[in-house]
Amino acid sequence: MVRAGVSEQVALWEDGLRVDTGPGFFEWWYFDAYFDDGTTAVITFMTKSILERKRGLNPGILVAVTLPGGDRLTDSAFYPFEEFKASQEQCDVRIGPNHIQGDLHTYHLHVEVEHVAADLTFTGLVPPWRPGDGKAYFGDYEHFFAWLPSIPYGSVEGTLVYDEKVHEVKGYGYHDHNWGNIDLPKVLDHWYWGRAHIGDFTLIYVEQIATKAYGSKKLPVFMLAKGDEILTGDGNPLTLVKRQFVNHDGGRQYPMELDFIWEKGNDRVQIALRRPVVIEATSLLNMFPRWKQKVLRLFANPYYFRFTADMDLTIDFGDIHAHEQGPTIYELMMLR
Repeated sequence: MVRAGVSEQVALWEDGLRVDTGPGFFEWWYFDAYFDDGTTAVITFMTKSILERKRGLNPGILVAVTLPGGDRLTDSAFYPFEEFKASQEQCDVRIGPNHIQGDLHTYHLHVEVEHVAADLTFTGLVPPWRPGDGKAYFGDYEHFFAWLPSIPYGSVEGTLVYDEKVHEVKGYGYHDHNWGNIDLPKVLDHWYWGRAHIGDFTLIYVEQIATKAYGSKKLPVFMLAKGDEILTGDGNPLTLVKRQFVNHDGGRQYPMELDFIWEKGNDRVQIALRRPVVIEATSLLNMFPRWKQKVLRLFANPYYFRFTADMDLTIDFGDIHAHEQGPTIYELMMLR
């Protein structure tokens, strides 16, 4: 750890480099955006693949842009370790010609990979937050997976460059930061993670399921904000019901209906997700050379789905009683 101990309020240094970049550790900074024209973008800066925690520093960039018609542009690029630089004092990361810098409120991001370039500014509209100290511990207090939503909801504007054209974009987005020192496929079986901003409400909703070695324990996370005020960050009351599983060409299944239900005393929040549309579906093994994919597939086929869906939201929280409908983005990560 670069530093130990956090206070209730998120500090600037928490979005800086948090762990060693050498063998045994991983770290990434994640950004996604949903633009007014229907385009979506996901950009990740990472010290290495989460499937290669034990290797040395192998910095890379992952970019996925989905166009309004459904066409997808995906790129990844890895760079020599000497082309990585990151501050421990704040989010200030350089990987080759790519750069992000931010202060928990405003982030400037520049990416240029083979088929896509981006210059985007993210501005937080909901304050940074984390559940407790932001860490899930496994077996002891030395091994963990950590998470910091630095921008649970914010505005985004700038440019995307693809098909040799510059596209002015504007919309809304999200940024979080993950790091750890444990093999995720050994401790987590899968997770559902989503976020939404509907009406005046911002939500983050997560169900993580541990592996059988850890009792298939459920690790829920939940945040509800109204405007710029966080109403609750207590994930313990959150449950998930899944229905109507369908087959995907990748040999995996996903549900067509999900209901996240949060209940505590007289307070209740229900998130109904319907009519999901797959906007990304990929085996995590695809980032490896073909010869290595065949070997790894003998042991596992970790798979990632990303969806847009219709959300029906009902909130009864204290004096707040609301019913909202709108779009949401969520993912299903299968690590085994």
